[in-house]
Amino acid sequence: MTDRSVPPSAIAASDPALDGLLAEARAFASSPLLALPDGTVADLSTGYIPLLVNFTFEDKAAKGLRRLKEQAAPEPAVYFSALEIVRDNPVVILAGETGSGKTSFARHLASALAGGDAPVAAGPLARNDLGAVHAEEWTLADVVPFYLAVGPGVSLAEMIAATLPSFDAAKGLAGEATPLVILDGIEKAGAAGRELLADALTLRERYPNTRLLVLGDASVVKSWPLPVDGVRHDLLPLTKTQRRDAAKRLVDLDLEQSGIALGDAGANPAQFVMAMASGDAGDSAEAITDRWLARIAGDDKTALFLSGLAFDALRGEIDDETLFPVTRIRQLLAARHLMSQPADAAVAPFRAAPDLWSPVLGSLARRLASTDAADALVEALLSGEGVDVRRGALLAANLLDQPGPLRERIKAHLLSIVVEGALSAPQREQAARVLSRWGDPRDLQALAEVPAGTVTFGSDTHPNSAPPAPVWVEACRIGLYPVTNEAYGAFIRETSRLWRSPDGFAEDRRNAPATDLTWRDARAYCDWLTERWRAEGRIGADESVRLPTEPQWERASRGDQPDHGATTIVYPWGAEWRDDAANSEEAGFNNTCAVGLFPKGRSPYGCYDMAGQVWEWGTTLWGDDMATPHFKYPYADDGREALDAGPSIRRVLRGGCFSSGKQKACCTYRGSLEPDGFWRGNGFRIVVAKVVR
Repeated sequence: MTDRSVPPSAIAASDPALDGLLAEARAFASSPLLALPDGTVADLSTGYIPLLVNFTFEDKAAKGLRRLKEQAAPEPAVYFSALEIVRDNPVVILAGETGSGKTSFARHLASALAGGDAPVAAGPLARNDLGAVHAEEWTLADVVPFYLAVGPGVSLAEMIAATLPSFDAAKGLAGEATPLVILDGIEKAGAAGRELLADALTLRERYPNTRLLVLGDASVVKSWPLPVDGVRHDLLPLTKTQRRDAAKRLVDLDLEQSGIALGDAGANPAQFVMAMASGDAGDSAEAITDRWLARIAGDDKTALFLSGLAFDALRGEIDDETLFPVTRIRQLLAARHLMSQPADAAVAPFRAAPDLWSPVLGSLARRLASTDAADALVEALLSGEGVDVRRGALLAANLLDQPGPLRERIKAHLLSIVVEGALSAPQREQAARVLSRWGDPRDLQALAEVPAGTVTFGSDTHPNSAPPAPVWVEACRIGLYPVTNEAYGAFIRETSRLWRSPDGFAEDRRNAPATDLTWRDARAYCDWLTERWRAEGRIGADESVRLPTEPQWERASRGDQPDHGATTIVYPWGAEWRDDAANSEEAGFNNTCAVGLFPKGRSPYGCYDMAGQVWEWGTTLWGDDMATPHFKYPYADDGREALDAGPSIRRVLRGGCFSSGKQKACCTYRGSLEPDGFWRGNGFRIVVAKVVR
């Protein structure tokens, strides 16, 4: 694209303060970014690597559950860049682990815009390791960056006042240009981070054309409620293609031939830089750190001193961060320092600042694996009570993988994190993945009793769900959870049926919903399970396992909740949206997670994940037009439950999925898909009901 932002001279000439702000942003381009193997240093303008996020071209297309080819293979993930997400959304929260390149991205964007340039990659951008390449595009004109580095105890007003007389004056000087406020490192605000975000959103209300980019550590910002008109995405690790291209471009180094920096740990941008500088393969963060430190220290005594210095800097005992300005490097060196310290010396700072010190203890855990010191660290992490113990158990899970009493203690804490909805949603997902590997003790095939009754069905909140009307629903039992990978995988192993799920048999995803399956796949599973459960005596000979009809699904989801009018959406938990109650777009996963991670969102009959997570197949027909249902409401006995409709007749999907906003992740919104279509956002749950003769 050739679009350019407004040249700064056109807006800054009349005000020295605004001119100074833009000059500082332009200066980022010449700031040092990474040390190269030949001893030179690349600045931001030459060394920057465009970053990708966890949002794919398929995700965007599937927002409307577009038409899928019959039995089409899943599309390889083709990712959007962070820049394109900022381009397409007025409010963006970018989350990443330490060292993921958040600040580099923010400063590169600010410097390019302040210099009047389109901040796109110089050439086509690799979108995955499978050869997908697309040019990066920036279609916004006249964007003025306001880069603000967040610090502890500093309000938004104080940050603005430190750089500009007032935002009013700056906005006036900018004329018709669009201000882009960049809050970099919002986790450094600590507990005041949410208030800082709220102040920035208030600023947007006052100046509606203002755009907002917030960058923060994933352990902090991923648990925050998503702002209206906002999106949250994760910065992805560097692909091997990105690393190869960067090394070739910067120092004409062939990473494949040299065996440098292509290991899994080299995918973190900060660790990639360290691996390239030290010539390490990049297989582990600890190996990268040790080799890099040996190179810059020269001897063991200096290495010990530098590790201790990084530990003190991370604790805030010294103010000088010049030697190790990257938090990720300080964390890795601090973990190395703690190897020679008692367990309490590691656990104490973690308890005081868990988000900052979790990566430190994770690295320490890997260093101490299979040693006596590892057991001592686990005991220290499991001491205390409440949140401290749960956070400690989550970290301790990285230390132990062999069965035994200590692992059982950790497992009990992990289970309580999941079942009680403790800690943040990303932390619950971490706990659930460990439980999946160790054996999730929950009965994930449990059923909920749904009594018969006349209930309100439908809603005026969307034309395809209107009008609401009373419907009689027979009693049934329905799955407490969507069908999981483990349950569906047993069916696949026994029948050898085709299943294209890329992670269906992953050890840490056994308790996640089964996806990438068609309506016919779901029905075949139900028939198979009917025979198995009858043989086991779990259901009677006069009962069968099947997919729910629309009334059965909605009854289980909303219970006896009435219609509240055209402006009030009904959710499983009530008539008002509730944060941290669903794996919807607001949760920021952009992927399925383990089932049951959102107990605050349970339905009146105890069912989990009926809003968000996966679109769930039903038996009810929709019609052949994606936009408008042929089978409209009120619900009627008009052939819409026919099981022998043709392949072009779509079936209803309910509940929304991980990429659905709160308008769709609810009890009443209707989606649809052809019976032979599938993607990673659709699954199903079962119903057990009397056989209709």
